[in-house]
Amino acid sequence: MRLAFAGTLVLALSVCSAAQAAEVRWTFTKQPAEVLGMPAGEEEADDVLRLTCSKGGAVQIGLGGYKSLGKGKGEKLSVTLASGTQSVTLNGKSVLSKNSEMTGAFELRADLAPGETQSLLGVLTAGAPIRVSGGLKDTWSVKGLKAIVERFSAGCVKS
Repeated sequence: MRLAFAGTLVLALSVCSAAQAAEVRWTFTKQPAEVLGMPAGEEEADDVLRLTCSKGGAVQIGLGGYKSLGKGKGEKLSVTLASGTQSVTLNGKSVLSKNSEMTGAFELRADLAPGETQSLLGVLTAGAPIRVSGGLKDTWSVKGLKAIVERFSAGCVKS
């Protein structure tokens, strides 16, 4: 009986921890090369995470618009993303989100030079749910994200 209870407890704990990850719908566009993470099931939501490739392989990050991160007055923000053994801290400022005309939301905005993207890409391709801490606390699902980030990365290097 004890073994059955322990197995049920382990199963319940693993289901609960997986269920806590917010469902994110990940997409990729070629022009511009962009990774978008949106809350699943919401039509006119702001981005969970947005990576946009700029000339020369630099990447602009928009993060947290779905929760309206900051006050949008250029104040400094810091958010840490972790997945498996990988982690990266993103430092930026609070600005109007890309979809602010529809949502009125703010996001962390940061720009990474081509040589500064490796840690972020490591987190996004690690395969485990992404734990978010610092100015925003959440956990994101990653279904399909690894392949999307790999396509983005290959396309961004070419630009």
